[in-house]
Amino acid sequence: MDQWYFAYGSNLLASQMVRRTGPLQTGANAPRRATLANYRVAFNHRGTDGMIYANIVTPGDGVLGVVYRCSKAALAKLDRFETGYERREVSVVDQLGNTLTAIAYVGKPDSIAAAGRPSDEYLARIVDGAREYGLPEEYIETIVERAKGMLKG
Repeated sequence: MDQWYFAYGSNLLASQMVRRTGPLQTGANAPRRATLANYRVAFNHRGTDGMIYANIVTPGDGVLGVVYRCSKAALAKLDRFETGYERREVSVVDQLGNTLTAIAYVGKPDSIAAAGRPSDEYLARIVDGAREYGLPEEYIETIVERAKGMLKG
């Protein structure tokens, strides 16, 4: 059964999602902007490669992202890239005002580190994906500031 997936990090970038999961769905199931209330993006997930990646934590002022409709097989492919994360069911509101049940990848406790700085290349994928889907520039600036350690929390 297909399921909505809420992306908030580098999977915002459509070309990356296509490489990871295959073609994106279209029509009523096309990717679209969505908001996850009461969370914020944190750069506190340490990957198996030692790099710092995005995570979502609560409480927060909300996370803007994109929902993708994914098949069970597509999510299984995505799981292989999202090591150190677990799927968590969340409720998001899409750009049309619909409340959707989606899954989001949240860092497992043993993968959480002190807030750190992601690579410039990784941050660029997040920014490019956010702009691709028309997320507000003020929000993108907040993510960049948080990634660079200029904004606490």
